[in-house]
Amino acid sequence: MVQRGREQPQEGETKKRLIEAGTRLFGLHGLSATSTRQLAAAAGVNLAAIPYHFGGKEGLYHAVLEHVVASKQAECGELFARVMAVCGNPASSREDALLALRAMVRGMTAVMLGNEESRHFSSIMMQEQIEPTPAYDILFEGFFRRVHAVWSALLGRLTGLPAGSPELDLRVLAVMGQLVIFRVGMLTTLRYLGSDRLSEAHLEGIARLVINQTEAIVAGFAPVWPAPRPEVAQA
Repeated sequence: MVQRGREQPQEGETKKRLIEAGTRLFGLHGLSATSTRQLAAAAGVNLAAIPYHFGGKEGLYHAVLEHVVASKQAECGELFARVMAVCGNPASSREDALLALRAMVRGMTAVMLGNEESRHFSSIMMQEQIEPTPAYDILFEGFFRRVHAVWSALLGRLTGLPAGSPELDLRVLAVMGQLVIFRVGMLTTLRYLGSDRLSEAHLEGIARLVINQTEAIVAGFAPVWPAPRPEVAQA
């Protein structure tokens, strides 16, 4: 019970605290292993606030996933728009696409590995991959599908593989997996690096490695957008 005489947070602040606490605790322990009592204590609110604002633990979990998706969309939206603009422009050169690829890798490296909040977000995403809940579609439709679409457009432009083809989809997943492994294996990565966190130099090193490997993947493909043929002057 919350002590009387203490000022209670406003409704919006209460929901914000619970979502923040849920992001941390669901990221650490998963949905089933996290109790409503733990969530309320971490948020510093009354236990009754969870059913009042979210209808229960599952409702709070849904709100956390929606928060994750909204945060990632805000974080990546401008980058995705720039990459898609390059992919959709017939005048873009292969070098334009490679520059977009490098920006995409660096941007996703920062999003997936660059801060503490990303760690909790990524942990929730990984747990949903391993043991999906009914809320999985919130992540899939809200973020996973969007990331895959951007990578598909970019690699499709660089390889000529048709959109929606199994080969292109698998190549996209293979490229994305180069970063996922560092998120999933973060503890082992840090142990080998002899560090308790990834520094800016580490992040740049990871991005450079993934860029080199991804450029090697597409290097054997001919450009798929030759420059427009000049119009032949009429005699």
